[in-house]
Amino acid sequence: MSMRLALGALGALCVGLSLSACSSTTAAADASTGSPDATTPTPGADAGDAGPGTASKVCPTAVHKTVVIVGDSISDVGSGETRDQQEPFYRTLLAQNDDAKYPDWKGFDLATCWKLDATKVVKVSKGGAIATQKTDGKASILFDQVKSLPATLEGPVLVVGSIGGNDVLAGLTNVLFGDTVKAKADVDAYVKGFGAAMGELTKPDRFGAGVKVNVLITNIFDPSDGTGRFRFTPEDRKCTGTFQLWPEGQATEPALVEWNTAMTTEAAKYPGVALLDLKALYKGHDVNQAAESNWFYKDCIHPNSAGHNGIRGLFWKGIVGLK
Repeated sequence: MSMRLALGALGALCVGLSLSACSSTTAAADASTGSPDATTPTPGADAGDAGPGTASKVCPTAVHKTVVIVGDSISDVGSGETRDQQEPFYRTLLAQNDDAKYPDWKGFDLATCWKLDATKVVKVSKGGAIATQKTDGKASILFDQVKSLPATLEGPVLVVGSIGGNDVLAGLTNVLFGDTVKAKADVDAYVKGFGAAMGELTKPDRFGAGVKVNVLITNIFDPSDGTGRFRFTPEDRKCTGTFQLWPEGQATEPALVEWNTAMTTEAAKYPGVALLDLKALYKGHDVNQAAESNWFYKDCIHPNSAGHNGIRGLFWKGIVGLK
């Protein structure tokens, strides 16, 4: 397969390279530990926190009646293979903790804190989703997900999700070939589609008259932690597929920083939308780390179980910070 043909297949992957160390549009982004924030211990909480970070856990006080899941494979079923190495997914942990696997999180999930049941969780996320505005002028997949949501939902409504990795992978061709004009067009099309989806989610009365909406969505992580070195250290092998195309050791962040910067700027335009810093959360947990610190599944693309637990903590801190 030629490099051009191989690169053309990049968009089929489910999540991708990261961009910049963007901060959130709200205080919710200060979550690099992936653990909920608190100033006083809550009964039953472990002040030492055996999960990511060391802050005590608390129940969020801004109760939402419906939770919507949007986005790509991180918010869906990961790679769809060997799921025991990836489960439980962050979205399921938010709804109902796995007390056997994560006893330190017992009592800190939305089923417990908000009495939220499964019928109030609406999932439209799907592996392979992109936010990029399609070249034929049709809406992006992310926008289509949002548009497919019911016209009325019990509020307040909380929307959580992940997006952008597939967009970056699809645009990597132009980065590697040094086509700066097309690379910028890729970012612009991504921002247009992402903004359209955020605008649809937050437009007045989207889910009914007076229904409040909060959106927490992640920026994009980098499996190499910016180094451009893609080696899955737990198995002592190079990452396969797309990552073989990246020049060994060529830093990824300078080439891709524009994506997260643009995403941050766009998100700030929509009241109620906050970016969570997934990239910062994954610092020190990249594919090059030993098994005990590595938060990636063996495909070097998707989070493993530990990664999803970290992402759960990132979202939990964002939810706790809502007013």
